[in-house]
Amino acid sequence: MADDNVAYRAIKYRVYPTDAQCEKLSQTFGCVRKVYNDALSLQNGLYEADMPAFGKIELNAYCNRVWKKEFSFLTEVDKFALTNSLYALCTARKNFFEKRAGYPRYKSRRGEEQTYTTNYTNGNIEVVSKGKQGYVKLPKVGKVPASIHRIPKKNWILKSATVSQQINGKYYISVLYRLPDMFVEPAPLPTEETTLGLDYSSPKFFIDSNGNEAGVMHWFRKSEERLAKEQRKLSHCTRGSHRYEKQKTKVNRLSRKIANQRKDFCHQKSRKIANSYAAVCVEDIDLHAMAQSLRFGKAVSDNGFGMFRNFLKYKLEEQGKHYIVIDKWYPSTKTCCHCGNVNPDVVLGQKKWICPHCGVSIDRDHNAAINIRDEGIRQLYSENQTA
Repeated sequence: MADDNVAYRAIKYRVYPTDAQCEKLSQTFGCVRKVYNDALSLQNGLYEADMPAFGKIELNAYCNRVWKKEFSFLTEVDKFALTNSLYALCTARKNFFEKRAGYPRYKSRRGEEQTYTTNYTNGNIEVVSKGKQGYVKLPKVGKVPASIHRIPKKNWILKSATVSQQINGKYYISVLYRLPDMFVEPAPLPTEETTLGLDYSSPKFFIDSNGNEAGVMHWFRKSEERLAKEQRKLSHCTRGSHRYEKQKTKVNRLSRKIANQRKDFCHQKSRKIANSYAAVCVEDIDLHAMAQSLRFGKAVSDNGFGMFRNFLKYKLEEQGKHYIVIDKWYPSTKTCCHCGNVNPDVVLGQKKWICPHCGVSIDRDHNAAINIRDEGIRQLYSENQTA
C-alpha cells in the first residue's frame, strides 16, 4: 500500500461497455499486445547480436518513430497504454537479470486476461456516480457505464486506470489514487483486552486468543467435484472449436467464482478484526512450505490465509493500529499459556493441550493463540521502551 512513504489506494469497478466500446477496448488490447511482443523480439535480437538493449525512453521513442508509421492503427488507440506496455517489458527484463523473476514471455490473445494501463492527465480519466450506477471516462473509449459501489474521497489524487477483460468476458477498471500526505495518530499501546492473537489452523482458518473460530467455508472443496466435471468436458473438446471456447468460459467462470468468494471472506473477516482491536498478533509462518512439506496443498490454498494477512495488515496500519508478526520459531504450541512451562513432547496431531506442570487442559490451537497474543504484547512494549 505504500512505496517510499507514499500511500496508494485502488478501487476496482465492474463496467459494462457498449458494443462500440468493446470493439475499441479489444483494439487497444491487441495493439498493446503487439507492441509488447514486437519489443520483446527486438530486445531479444539486440541481446543475441551482443548489442546494448533499449532503455524505456529509447524503446518508446522507437515505437513512435518506426512502428506507428509502419502500423497506422497504433495511432488510433491510447498512447499511454502503449507506453506503459513498453515500460512493463523493460521492468520485467530488469527483474530477470537481477534474478527476481523469470524471463518475460510473449503475450497471447487466447487463454489470458487482457489488460492495459493508462495515465491520468488533463481530466482524461473520470469516475462519475449517479446513485449506484455511473460511468468511468477513459481516453479514446469515452464514458463506460459502470457499477460505482464506492466513491473516492475528494482529496485523493487520481493517478491511473487499469482496464481488464477476464477470460469469462467480464470487464473491470481499477482506478489508482495517491492518498494525501496525512499523519495517522498511532494508537495507544494495546492491553490484553484490545489485543488479538491468531493461530493458523488449516481446517478452521484460524483460532483467536478468545477461543473463536473463523469458520472458513472451503469453497474449492465444495466446488471441486463440479469443477472437475467441467474440466473433463473441456478435455474432450477439440481445441480451438466453438464448443471448446464455450466450455472453457464455463470452467473459468466457476474458478473465478471460487476466487471471489475466498477474497470476499478475507475482506470481511479482516475488516471486522481491524475495527475491533488495537493490535493483532500473527505467526510468521511459510504457507508455501507448509503446503509442500505437510501435503496440505489444497487446504492451504483454499482458505487464503496469506491473502487475509495482507488485508489485515493494511487495514490496521491505515488506522494507526499495530500488526505484530511473531517469529516462526517461537514455541507457541509447546508453551503453556497458564504457567509458561514448555513441553517439547507435543506432537502435531495432538488436539488437546494438557500441561504436565500445572495440569491445565485447553484446546491446543487456543493455547497457541493466547501465547501469540502475549508474546506480541511483550514484543511491542519491548520495542517501545527501546525507542
